[in-house]
Amino acid sequence: MHIGRVVGNRVMEIRFRTRFTENLQVGELLVIEEEGEEIRYFVRIMDVEHGADADRDDWILREAGEILHKDLRNEFFDVKGIEERLYRVGVCVPLGYSSENSFKKTKSIPSHFSKVRRATEEDYAFLRRFLGEIEVGRLRSGDRVLDFPVGISGLAFPHHIGIFATTGMGKSNLMKNLALSCMKLRRYGFLIFDPHGEYFDGGEIGKKGLRHACINDALEVFSSRELEGPYTTLRLSAREIEIADLQNLYEFSQAQIECLQTAQFFYGENWLQELNSKSVDEICKDLGDRFHEGTINVIKRRLESIFRFGLITSDPKLSITKHVIECLHNAKVVLIDTSNLYEAEELLVSTVISRAIFEKNKFLYGNKQEFERVPPVLIAMEEAQRVLGQAKGSIFAQIAREGRKFKVGLCAVSQQPKLIDPEIISQFNTLFILGLADRRDRDILKNSAKQDVSQLDNEIQTLMPGEAIIASPFTPFAIPVKIHLFEEFVSRGEANEVGTRGKSSGRPRSEFKFF
Repeated sequence: MHIGRVVGNRVMEIRFRTRFTENLQVGELLVIEEEGEEIRYFVRIMDVEHGADADRDDWILREAGEILHKDLRNEFFDVKGIEERLYRVGVCVPLGYSSENSFKKTKSIPSHFSKVRRATEEDYAFLRRFLGEIEVGRLRSGDRVLDFPVGISGLAFPHHIGIFATTGMGKSNLMKNLALSCMKLRRYGFLIFDPHGEYFDGGEIGKKGLRHACINDALEVFSSRELEGPYTTLRLSAREIEIADLQNLYEFSQAQIECLQTAQFFYGENWLQELNSKSVDEICKDLGDRFHEGTINVIKRRLESIFRFGLITSDPKLSITKHVIECLHNAKVVLIDTSNLYEAEELLVSTVISRAIFEKNKFLYGNKQEFERVPPVLIAMEEAQRVLGQAKGSIFAQIAREGRKFKVGLCAVSQQPKLIDPEIISQFNTLFILGLADRRDRDILKNSAKQDVSQLDNEIQTLMPGEAIIASPFTPFAIPVKIHLFEEFVSRGEANEVGTRGKSSGRPRSEFKFF
């Protein structure tokens, strides 16, 4: 049943009139049927206006004044007396049109008085070939949720993904849905660095985490704190840490960088441990008294901060890095919980492991047969603005620029896209835009999105928690979606609580702090 008729349009804006009682919503998906032709135009409401059939432009204002006077006199007002004169106008942006089983961008306009109706699941059947197998929710039309699964393709992983939202709008819920779908499919590697401790068991009462998924052997957990379930203790080898990794954590003067480089050359592969264990006087003597004691003191204080948790080991066999890469190449979801570490240690872990993954895939690229067997890998970074704000020389910037070639993608999760380097954010091909209150954040995404979302500002501002827009070059238009509530999504196939495979290879040492 149609709800309105087209009354005026341009190629990039279509208007239709409907009844005063018809409830139109920003973000609704509608269909316009061309009379006598098998053409359907697909449009999205971007604004709603009121109108009235009256001789004077100020009739509505005058009528409202008379009604207010009646209110003061406690007189009854019956809107039915003027209802036929009132109407609503839907201001729409065209999404495209379908004809002969094909979908094309709109280059023409529907005829005047063409019928407008609400879209059904059948109308959007053509979308199935554009939406991927990693399901995250259902197609949304305003507040109405259609029985139509929405997801992204794992082939989009190396092209980078951005998840942007104000606190409380559902970023973590979306991330858990992505992880759960990957666990079910076992076609893609998905690495999540969790600095907040919310992905393993939900993080709070009433929430569920990835450990509740009934999928054997699909999840591997590494943690620097004790968890109630199978996990592997988080350890990194001192030999894996490069000077560039330390530069990602701290600002070093030129003299301090030269000191680090000289120490690396002099001490060899154990340079980091030697700098940490030796006294300032010993280091000065070893390096030929070329550096001031103050320079070495600054370096040692910073190294002490990353050695204090027992996170760094001298035994390369205890490092998790190789195991993490193997799990990702076996298409598993890997969760690295760093929630009890300070920011410097947490960033060090993500930097070292991300670099190792990238370098491994880059090495395998030289062997075509072996590289073809490697699944696409996505590395998810919470609070991504910390490492992508001034990231020009970091491993994350390198992955953003070159990762596509080597099947390594970056997933930036952030509340403040405006703090991410513009050159980096322009590399993200698929954006999940949830509610964003700051106009500067919305403008950043509008300028960098690979789909035109410039006319969706009203819709983005009115998004409720769990509602999102997916802007991607892999879809014909920006897709509105209602993200699954993870607790419901995981319960669909849940029988018993299942954690990760096997037993823990260790427990955090007793000197670790828990906070």
